Amino acid sequence: MQNYSDAELTRLLQDAAQLFGLLAAPMRLHIISTLCHGEKNVGQLLDAVKTTQPNMSQHLNMLYRKGILNKRRDGVQIYYAIADSQIVQICQAMCERLEPRL
Repeated sequence: MQNYSDAELTRLLQDAAQLFGLLAAPMRLHIISTLCHGEKNVGQLLDAVKTTQPNMSQHLNMLYRKGILNKRRDGVQIYYAIADSQIVQICQAMCERLEPRL
């Protein structure tokens, strides 16, 4: 790690903890995994990730607000896609780490 001041290091670690907290929900990881295969609308996500529409919307909104996902509207449909490719790398690294345990 670089040489950070105490305040910079504290802020960096707080930000990292927030990101790991966001990724700690299996539902959000499932959404991210599904979107690794390309943009999907909410209906397609609901088909892939079995949950209720309000629950899906809550998770999508949280991931969008934190900059993990992009969204776009096409008529009445809202499409989501991965906004931060580093998140995909983090998730893939963790899955590879855990894979032998399956």
